[in-house]
Amino acid sequence: MNVERRTLSRITSRDIASAAGVSRTTVSFVLNGKEAAGISAETRARVLEAASALGYVPNSAARMLVSGRSRTLGLVLAHGDLMTFDAYAPPLMFGISRVCNARGYKLLVEAVKGRGRRNAYVDLVKSKSIDALIVLNSSAADNDLVALIESGFPVVLIGSIGHPGENAVRSHAVRAAERATQHLLDLGHRRIAHIAYAPMRYAGSMERYQAFERALQKRKLKPDPDLIADGDFSMESGYYAMREILGRNRRFTALFAGNDTIAIGAMAALREAGLSIPKDVAIVGFDDLPIASYCQPALTTVNTNPVIHGEQAALAAFALLEGHPVGVRTCGFPLKLVVRESCGQRRKRPPRIDI
Repeated sequence: MNVERRTLSRITSRDIASAAGVSRTTVSFVLNGKEAAGISAETRARVLEAASALGYVPNSAARMLVSGRSRTLGLVLAHGDLMTFDAYAPPLMFGISRVCNARGYKLLVEAVKGRGRRNAYVDLVKSKSIDALIVLNSSAADNDLVALIESGFPVVLIGSIGHPGENAVRSHAVRAAERATQHLLDLGHRRIAHIAYAPMRYAGSMERYQAFERALQKRKLKPDPDLIADGDFSMESGYYAMREILGRNRRFTALFAGNDTIAIGAMAALREAGLSIPKDVAIVGFDDLPIASYCQPALTTVNTNPVIHGEQAALAAFALLEGHPVGVRTCGFPLKLVVRESCGQRRKRPPRIDI
């Protein structure tokens, strides 16, 4: 988008509407988080991008005085060191921040390393430094999180933990994981390994495994426990998980990795073992990180739109603050299987298969 930033005059909804190619009413709905307006995720993203590019700054000081709120959203990364090696969280945070900026809010990020830091949620809420909270990599075994959900504080989970009182924003990741496994099955593979992107106590990791299992069962196949291993978010964990599988001496011809980071680590272990990709082992990842298309061979994966996912989570948080019900929402944006060389299907141009 070619937009010239204005510096001398205050940016108005008319300016944003012109830059985004939408009506002023649409701009008003997006900037004020009106959820029932029938506006697509793509249009919301275009309006937020235009507002950011123009340097739109809401008059939030007056709102803060009137409401008594902190004008801050909190984001808890339930596996805090994720930020040091994963490429999914930063674009998701960008999407959250873009909505916050458009609404005159700040974003406060709290990184919790494993189970070492207790009561991180309680600390944020009791300090009154945030008005609502978004949680990434949530777990049903996280008692502090469950207690906060049950307290009625505005909490939005990215992904569901199955709690009856939760507010959550989900993507079509489960369906996409099943489709990614089906792609390997369609290529003729029957002995397919799986490395989860995180321990199964994380809801998203378990859901992707269950989707993998379901795809096999539809072909009258069962997962081999010796071909299943847990990663722990990092490339290094993907490398060691693949070494663990190789050490069990069970034949397999394909791998569905829980995310691209895990896939890249597993690829290194396969090459070290003298195996060729995709000749000996075909691989499909998940997330379509920027590095995926530059791997050798380029990685077949699922594009997950983390920026839009972050925007939808932030909009859900604002809906809660305005007294609107959220429940468990499924984002409307499409996920796409991006076919490249690592799965063994040769294409002149990598197709994007809608899921």
